[in-house]
Amino acid sequence: MSEYSELIKHLGKIRDYMRDFYVFGFRSRSQLSGRKGKSGRSYDNERRRIESYLSDFMAFRQDKNGKSIFLSVDSAAIPENPLYRAFKAKTFTKNDITLHFCLLDLLADGKGYTAAQAAEEIDSRCLSAFGEPVVPDLSTVRKKLIEYEKLGIFRAEKNGKTQLYFLNGGEDTAGEDPGISPQALAFFSEMSPLGVAGSYIMDRDGVRNRIFSWKHHYIMPALDSEICFLLVQAMHEKRKVIITNESPRRGGGGQLEIEILPLKILISLRNGRRYAAAYHMGRKAILTFRLDYIKSVRLAEESGEFDILRKKTEELLRQSWGVSLGRQREPEHLTMQLRIEGHEGYIADRLRKEGKHGVLRQLSETVWQYDIDVWDPSEMLPWLRTFIGRVLRLDCTDPAVTEIFYRDMELLYESYGIGGGDVFS
Repeated sequence: MSEYSELIKHLGKIRDYMRDFYVFGFRSRSQLSGRKGKSGRSYDNERRRIESYLSDFMAFRQDKNGKSIFLSVDSAAIPENPLYRAFKAKTFTKNDITLHFCLLDLLADGKGYTAAQAAEEIDSRCLSAFGEPVVPDLSTVRKKLIEYEKLGIFRAEKNGKTQLYFLNGGEDTAGEDPGISPQALAFFSEMSPLGVAGSYIMDRDGVRNRIFSWKHHYIMPALDSEICFLLVQAMHEKRKVIITNESPRRGGGGQLEIEILPLKILISLRNGRRYAAAYHMGRKAILTFRLDYIKSVRLAEESGEFDILRKKTEELLRQSWGVSLGRQREPEHLTMQLRIEGHEGYIADRLRKEGKHGVLRQLSETVWQYDIDVWDPSEMLPWLRTFIGRVLRLDCTDPAVTEIFYRDMELLYESYGIGGGDVFS
């Protein structure tokens, strides 16, 4: 029977639980137990694990369903994203850490070693002083060398048929100051999609954020940093990927393996949620995938269509309001007429600023008209509702959009006891 440990072996599992605690929250042990294979024991272990590095942000409440644990964070009051701590709690074995320091010590002399030579030197030089050392076999040493080469710690060079490994950097970078300002690091670590890298550098250099505070601080996407990195890597290398995707909208919560070609990372300014615009190899269409629904990413072969599809994505985004890139041939047209009094010029300024590629015209002294062509006008509904009280008329070539808007208005009128007649009469 496995015992509880503060360290994390698989980040995907902790991502699920942290979303349950932070995003959904307010769920008791009994409500989470048995859900997607989560037992009461695993719930207790993951709760203790999260508490070990997020105890300052955890709270609970008692109700008829039991005790509900949740994360409580005031984003305006925290200088640094606490969820980065999950990446800094990765588990390792005694053999891992022993081999780590042995290899760094061995390659520090600047010489190149084959996997066989490294294994022999570790046995004779590094471990000979110990009474009963656990000597790693050749396969383990080779895997660790390959792993560290991928991480950029070592570099590999071919010498005939022999592969030699060297410590990266050495004399070329010794004593150099990278020249990264603390302010730039603090800003990057909180604003970049891959800010976790900046957080690691801040820890290394003893830097803390002492000058920035955030009005809108979206911290939850930090848990998708590994997924985001692999997708960005695939884009730089113009490679396809195999993703394991799981959407709660899918009945049964099943997972699907999908082959896609990542083309662009999109970030919502409204909620910080991240999406990948990608070409679905099966459906032969450019779609968007939520990063928090992607469980894993596996790099595949290169694609010669990347540049063409990337350009097509940019063209689609020019007529997109949000992340929907359109499945129909032509975009939908939306028209909104508003009443704006003479002293309310700031409303017109807001329409110009927030209305993206839409066109604003003044029809009379107090009547203005806003027109736009978008792939999915339903994405505009939250924004359109902010003009309630000023809207004189709303028309759209997609009748479902106006139907939802007018229905919401009717419900609003009913809630205030105002009934009868046309909403905009």
